Amino acid sequence: MLVTVEDGRATEVAGNPDQPVTAGFLCGKVSNYLDRVYSDQRLLHPLIRAGGKGEGRFRRASWDEALDRVAEGLHAAIEAHGGQSILPYSYAGTQGLIQRDLMSARVMNALGATDLERTICATAGITGVSATHGISPEVDPERWPKARTILVWGWNPMSTAPHLWRLLLEARRNGARLVVVDPFRSRTARVADEHLSPLPGTDGALALGMMRAVVDAGLQDEEWCRAHTTGYDELLARLEDYPVEHCASLCGVEREAIVRVACDFARDSPSLLRLGLGGQRHRGAPIAYRTIACLPALVGAWRHEGGGCSYIPTATAAAVSDVPLQRSDLRPSEVRRINMAQLGEVLTDEGLDPPVAALVCWNSNPAQIAPDQTRVLEGLRRDDLFTVVLEQFITDTAAHADVVLPATTQLEHLDLIFSWGHHYYTLSRPAIEPLGEAKPNTETFRLIASRMGLDDPCFSESDSQLLEALLEGASGSIELDELLTTGFAKVDLGQGPTPHAEGGFSTADGRLALETRWLHDAGVDPLPHYDPPAEVADEALAVRYPLAMITPKTHLFLNSTFANQRRQHGAQPEPFVVIHPVDAAARGLAEGDRARVFNDRGSFVCPVRVSDDARPGVLVAPMGWWSGDYEGGVGGQVTTSQRLTSLGNAPTFNDNRVEAERA
Repeated sequence: MLVTVEDGRATEVAGNPDQPVTAGFLCGKVSNYLDRVYSDQRLLHPLIRAGGKGEGRFRRASWDEALDRVAEGLHAAIEAHGGQSILPYSYAGTQGLIQRDLMSARVMNALGATDLERTICATAGITGVSATHGISPEVDPERWPKARTILVWGWNPMSTAPHLWRLLLEARRNGARLVVVDPFRSRTARVADEHLSPLPGTDGALALGMMRAVVDAGLQDEEWCRAHTTGYDELLARLEDYPVEHCASLCGVEREAIVRVACDFARDSPSLLRLGLGGQRHRGAPIAYRTIACLPALVGAWRHEGGGCSYIPTATAAAVSDVPLQRSDLRPSEVRRINMAQLGEVLTDEGLDPPVAALVCWNSNPAQIAPDQTRVLEGLRRDDLFTVVLEQFITDTAAHADVVLPATTQLEHLDLIFSWGHHYYTLSRPAIEPLGEAKPNTETFRLIASRMGLDDPCFSESDSQLLEALLEGASGSIELDELLTTGFAKVDLGQGPTPHAEGGFSTADGRLALETRWLHDAGVDPLPHYDPPAEVADEALAVRYPLAMITPKTHLFLNSTFANQRRQHGAQPEPFVVIHPVDAAARGLAEGDRARVFNDRGSFVCPVRVSDDARPGVLVAPMGWWSGDYEGGVGGQVTTSQRLTSLGNAPTFNDNRVEAERA
């Protein structure tokens, strides 16, 4: 992002034409980023609660008064219940390594706070994919235009990754065929050459059916598999248990479509599989992703430039690690771990010892995005819970805080940003001074450390010192001089255009694991198999709640970020649910009706869109709006479970059965 500044005020933002992936344009979420920076709703001063929890009534305070109140609340929690009664809650926020969890982690560690297990986004898929090919740079997106068959699975890049979508479009202009796997006909699926719509959570069954179809047609790359994989013969034996017809019945995709797509993927090289986040939101997701990741290996896709598997390039994303700088050694003793997807449970569990007596939240909005929203809100409204929120706006979470501290935007602080999808790191330098009294997260936590009496020298390190320390431990030729000169630097781990054409995986034996030993040691079937979803596959539950509900991203919100901005909200003014015409007719629902969607956990009300974009038996509830846009103040997450995945302890947002009726 290039920022034009005149007399200290940012007047324009634009894409950087010299960046090879982002290529000079900004996505619809941030192309009007100045509207966010200079919004009249922007939080610019500390606030102290002046009303009931959740009412959003505050009075302005000085930083000194607010910090005194923060210290008082945290000290009270420690004195009554010990340091572990403090729960930090955060995730990626503005994505950077410096503002995400560096100084904040040091403070929480020194206070002996509970350790938050941050798995809400991509952990289930990473667990599965790495079980197959280890930590890998995967396929460089700049090589994607070489592909001739592209299988996009559980991903809607037109809405969530337009810069990577540009590279897929280039491949299509070169003659590539695009197939999308998604229970919902997303924007990307609408323009694909073929769309497969499996029942949510059955992706593993579909992948097994595709591999069986490849083997039945004799299209597997036996030479590559015997040279560069472990467990090839065992996989072939396992596939005998999964005839295509059986897999088709499990996933709800026609046998002929499975065979056609699988054989095209095997024949038309280079073949690229690109996984997204959508398919890893159910109990069996890690095994599903581990299974899907075997498909490119079976057909020898890794041989070719532009071919193989892409999800999140874990090797390049991990080239710079913030973990050593978080200073877990500051902890006075061992601490417990609490999973962020189970916030509602821990805030309302009267038997939890010690209880969560203080919550410190930054870079996240759990009141809107955490599962089982009813229990999350119940916990946030506890009178005996002391809550501090660092924010840019009064979000649904900030409305429940005792103290709200104003945070800077991307234009006002220093950060180093990794990529979820390509191989570059980006340096974000402050273009303007912080507005009002807003402060970077790092500075706020330095001030909290001082108020809490923490005097280790690490708490006085500046953001520039943190940046230098991050890069000192970096791999992949990421140098500060290059970042300062160009704003970005590409990770070079020697991966080249075909990182695994000759094997070289980061597994124990350097071979891709069609059979994974560590899964066996963990008591899990080491071969690809179908690990079913919890609720979606529950036939008894389906009698009461016959619709499987998924909560995909919206086009212009980033989870709940940007949902309060005029342009983005104006283009998506209200939440809605999408239901197939057959399911709508069975419930007496018509276009524009208000539907009550419910299960045992809760209910919400939304306008109805009747469309075959949703497959039969599936209700689609896009997420991201704030509570004020929902009738009754709650949305789809009121129905989602706090259950975690079978491996990786990740949330299961799309493993959810509901029913719908006219409201």
